[in-house]
Amino acid sequence: MVKFRPATALAGVIFAVVLPVGAGASPAAAGVVPIATGPAAPGGRPAASVSHRAKASTAVLRVAVTRHYGRLANASGFSVLVMTGARRAWAFGGTNPGGPSTPVAARWNGSTLTPSALPPGLTGFISDATATARNDVWAASQYGHYVLRWDGQRWSVAGQWRQGEITGLAAISPDDVWIFGTTVLGSRVMGTWHFDGTSWQLVPGPARAIYRASAISGSDIWAISASATGDSILRYNGRRWRTTETGRALAGVLPRDILAMSNDDVWVVGDRVSRDGTPHLVLAHWNGVAWSRLAGGLRAWAGRLAPGPGCNVLVTATPASGATTGLILHASPQGWGAGIVGQSGLGSGVSDVALAPGAESLWATGGVLTRLGGNAAIWSGPLARPDGDSDDL
Repeated sequence: MVKFRPATALAGVIFAVVLPVGAGASPAAAGVVPIATGPAAPGGRPAASVSHRAKASTAVLRVAVTRHYGRLANASGFSVLVMTGARRAWAFGGTNPGGPSTPVAARWNGSTLTPSALPPGLTGFISDATATARNDVWAASQYGHYVLRWDGQRWSVAGQWRQGEITGLAAISPDDVWIFGTTVLGSRVMGTWHFDGTSWQLVPGPARAIYRASAISGSDIWAISASATGDSILRYNGRRWRTTETGRALAGVLPRDILAMSNDDVWVVGDRVSRDGTPHLVLAHWNGVAWSRLAGGLRAWAGRLAPGPGCNVLVTATPASGATTGLILHASPQGWGAGIVGQSGLGSGVSDVALAPGAESLWATGGVLTRLGGNAAIWSGPLARPDGDSDDL
């Protein structure tokens, strides 16, 4: 589920800093400090304290474009970003996130944002999207409970349901698409559905409780199963869904997103919530043999996962302090690396992030606060890295 917080003034800048782990410091704190890493994955190098420092002067994401949709008093936002090639991406969102909404889709090439017409009469913020090719892009609305498909020429409604929520979407090919409708609290009003190129079929069994998923192929899909009694990680082998044991890596953690990049490189991000309600960001990694846990103690709510350079991963998060600030964190199996903090004017919120293919630059989507409401925004800039050899992350 997308956790979008509207956010920043038009002159917003996202500053790169290394975040203090365990301190729970406000992300508005100035300067650069060391960050301690978590335990290394089995077979990897021992975890160590990362003492490299990110240079804010060379790692800055600036607001590249903003747009306002709908009434001036409403907030607008982009909730998800999907790359379809070098300097080719789709940004999705809509008007008035959290309330009565109108969906929005636009193409972004790094300099120009081009709106794309959606089928008429749709309501609901677009909350998730994925692509298998430039001419096969899928988007879903959580509360509008519909799925859209781009065939390279136009958008069409690929499926629509009368009730429930769409909390996850995974597409492998035009005739192999999954949607998931279990809420983070375990409500299964909608369940899980599979599209075979002709029709949607309700999926029975453990899949009914899936909240979010990430596909490597049609026969290797990883997912988060949510229930009122506890969450678990499932894996699909092309025939059936089975529970995957995670040991203590996710003990006491509420998983929020999953990213499977290969059968020995799977990430889960979530929150460990203390008794007083304070969240602590937790990142877990599967290396093909065992799970390991990177628990830095940063007080923030987990957001989305995205592939980083090499075997690294990017994580979006929202500070628990209540500051209207978006975070982007950089991690590897060896521990936490550089982080990017969104600061500016009236505030900013980052919903999704992507590494531009073939270039070490980042694009991020979200929103910026204005005095009247909020605008949808896209940020662009270089990937934040600690000084020195990137292999030390």
